[in-house]
Amino acid sequence: MWFIYGPPTDTPFGREDDIRKVTLYMRRGQPLSLIGPRRIGKTSILLASIKQLNYPSVIVNAEEFVENEKGFDLHSFVSYTLESVMAEAYERAGKGHRLKEIVKKSMRSLREMLGAIKVSFSIPEINSRIELFLDKAEKGSKIGEEFSEVLDIPEILCEELGFERFIVIIDEFQYLRLAKQSMPELFHKMRSRWQFHKRVSYVISGSAVGMLEEIMSSKNEPFYQFFLIERVYPFTRDVSIEFLRKGFEVERVKYDLKNIDKIVDYVDGFPAWLNLIGIKVVMRGSTENIESFLITLLEDDNVRIAIDRDLGKLKPSAKSVLKKIAQLGGSAKVKDVVEDKRWKANEALEQLRRYGYIERKEKGVYSILDPMVVHYLSH
Repeated sequence: MWFIYGPPTDTPFGREDDIRKVTLYMRRGQPLSLIGPRRIGKTSILLASIKQLNYPSVIVNAEEFVENEKGFDLHSFVSYTLESVMAEAYERAGKGHRLKEIVKKSMRSLREMLGAIKVSFSIPEINSRIELFLDKAEKGSKIGEEFSEVLDIPEILCEELGFERFIVIIDEFQYLRLAKQSMPELFHKMRSRWQFHKRVSYVISGSAVGMLEEIMSSKNEPFYQFFLIERVYPFTRDVSIEFLRKGFEVERVKYDLKNIDKIVDYVDGFPAWLNLIGIKVVMRGSTENIESFLITLLEDDNVRIAIDRDLGKLKPSAKSVLKKIAQLGGSAKVKDVVEDKRWKANEALEQLRRYGYIERKEKGVYSILDPMVVHYLSH
């Protein structure tokens, strides 16, 4: 099946140049930040890159450890990351047996894994670091020093098991900022260890573009000028058209190039929406009456659930401003969205920018990044 909506793929269409650059950076050990709006295909680019390189690698999504929107379960995040790294390393070294089967998001699982490793293959330096971390974490004690120590484990594994390189990817990295409530020096500790690792490639990615940019570009942030930034953009018009045309041919769907143009006009080059529309057109059997079909798409559960979930993270004032921008065609000046006080509009715009919903095109002009959000909110 050509069109797939939802899960990422390790064979993304039209991303050859992105994959070439990412694999080059990973191979060289260049710390990398891959940023771009939601539903643009960042994870697929990463999956394709690690598949091509075939180095031991793990991907951890930091968003999964957010608690009640403003909290972060740092203990579980560290535990799960260690489990994933160790399971991957030992499996690649031919000593993993069934370690991956016991990887779960709990510190108990990490202790179980440690016991399994001791039976078959043990690295004392790693064991002692993990045990100290677990002893503190299970008691609810602060893990500052122990956290610093376990950060070295991927590098130690490379040295002990003879890996040329290990790739650690943290998706939605910006959510780790929430963990600074319990460990203010979190990012400082991470950079102070990561910068000396010679065999581990660190990659972060995220959709909250503004927040990630602050982490990497603010002089008072520990990760200032540490990561090389690569942006992921929507498909070009030509790539979008080719993607749909080839897909319809593979699926044996009748299509008209003018109607393909209309689809691309509607959703720009966002892979997720192109895939969703492709699936719906395959079900219809043709691209006829495409204008009326695109309007009905706004009532589709997949569109509604995806966008409403994103909007649920915003303050009411930010939602209101986003809707106003959408109703104005997707771009607006600050003065166009001011209801009561200008500072309130500026505050809302700042949240939208930080979370990756809008970008500043020029002084005082903001545009919504995702065209489907524009259609949905102005419908």
